[in-house]
Amino acid sequence: MQNSNKNDWNVRFEVTFYGNDPKKGSFREIKEDNIIFNDEFEIENKLPFDNPANVEINFLLWVETLSIEKLTKLPHDYYDPKINYDQEAIEVLEIKKL
Repeated sequence: MQNSNKNDWNVRFEVTFYGNDPKKGSFREIKEDNIIFNDEFEIENKLPFDNPANVEINFLLWVETLSIEKLTKLPHDYYDPKINYDQEAIEVLEIKKL
């Protein structure tokens, strides 16, 4: 097993997808996920990875640069032309130092 000197953190988060189905009306779907996050991620204006608050800020800065499908599994009907997904919201639920 390789020893790592990385400053690793487990970030548990949820993504809420807001949409509209012409038959069912407005809805939201929540996907929970987690990622091992550290200072090796490319983040513009990142803060030191020395406390959970900074890690959360760095995570949110990083996800702003991603397309949502690179962050979490999309709802099964995300690309259905009859369903309109308007926006996503990302919330950090927990941050743990590894």
